[in-house]
Amino acid sequence: MEISRFCAEELIPILNERAGFPPDTELALYEEIKPNLVEKIDNLTEPLEKVLEELMDGDIIVFQKEGDNQMYELPTCREYFKDLFHRVEVTFCDKTIPNDTGFTMELSLRMTYDQMARAVAQRLGTDPYLLQFFKCQTYKDSPGHPLKCTFEGSLKDLVSYCKPKAKKLYYQQLSIRVNELENKKQFKCIWVGPSLKEEKEIILYPNKNGTVATLLEEAKKQVELSENGSGKLRILEINSSKLSPGPREDVPLDNLNTSGTKLYRIEEIPNDELNLAEDEMLVPVAHFHKDIFSTFGIPFFFKIKHGEPFPKMKERLLKKLGVQEKEFEKFAVVTMGKPHFIMDSPEYCMDLADFRIHPNQTMKNKFCSLSTFKRRHIAT
Repeated sequence: MEISRFCAEELIPILNERAGFPPDTELALYEEIKPNLVEKIDNLTEPLEKVLEELMDGDIIVFQKEGDNQMYELPTCREYFKDLFHRVEVTFCDKTIPNDTGFTMELSLRMTYDQMARAVAQRLGTDPYLLQFFKCQTYKDSPGHPLKCTFEGSLKDLVSYCKPKAKKLYYQQLSIRVNELENKKQFKCIWVGPSLKEEKEIILYPNKNGTVATLLEEAKKQVELSENGSGKLRILEINSSKLSPGPREDVPLDNLNTSGTKLYRIEEIPNDELNLAEDEMLVPVAHFHKDIFSTFGIPFFFKIKHGEPFPKMKERLLKKLGVQEKEFEKFAVVTMGKPHFIMDSPEYCMDLADFRIHPNQTMKNKFCSLSTFKRRHIAT
């Protein structure tokens, strides 16, 4: 068909028929100039040889329905072709899974953060605001700092430093919306129940400018408190299965050091430890085997009463742990790294002076001393 003498509007009925549109459908016509560029044909009444830039065999005319197409992400074919030209394959790996191979999606480098997040969320079957993304580090294949959800650049900016032909981003799925997370501090700690049988890691999201009290209130939303318990939580420090008092409730979270071997543990305060009499004190207890440096298991605080016969104290301790007497071999008071074994005798009574602060030691707070009351455990 010789179409050079056709005017553009004479092509519209033919195009509608080919596309299966109603005959009177209004169309917008475009000429493809190059792979990423099309220009709209505005004068539909002139012959094509005049309105097209350079009419020759193989010229491509692109058409779409005329009208309001703003409901679409790519409302015009001009934007569609630009998007097509900038498409690349990007691999998304789960940051929380070691060596995750991830999944690959074909996306446009012109995509905004929101467009990318929606595409990935649709692939994962989740809410885009429950995803957090991380750029790949320049010199090693691992996630860098998290991206803010208000990032104003394009996908091209996020993958520009990736290795050639290996465009990669990392993500993690969240339990709270990412815009809320960015105003909060992620805090990993350990939770232990009243039975002292099992520890589990929990991740809390207190406000960045919060205190230890804020952290404890956040923990109450995630943990299961005892039915008839005190309902009050405390934070402790754990290092090598040994226990020490945690920071006061008014301490800012920024002052807490979460690096190294030290861990923070949150637990519900037992009712009998809320208010101590003058002849009572809380002492940290640890389990050790053969020597006091071979500590293991879950340490805990235990209330010591001045003048209480040793057998009665031991009975309370066994009841607290829910174990049989045969599991114990010896008890020792440890001061300055040296054990002083307690005689298992009805005549021996607990003496708080044995647990007082040594002159060369310091008191972390009035809650308890750094001297420790430990048990020795028989390995089976």
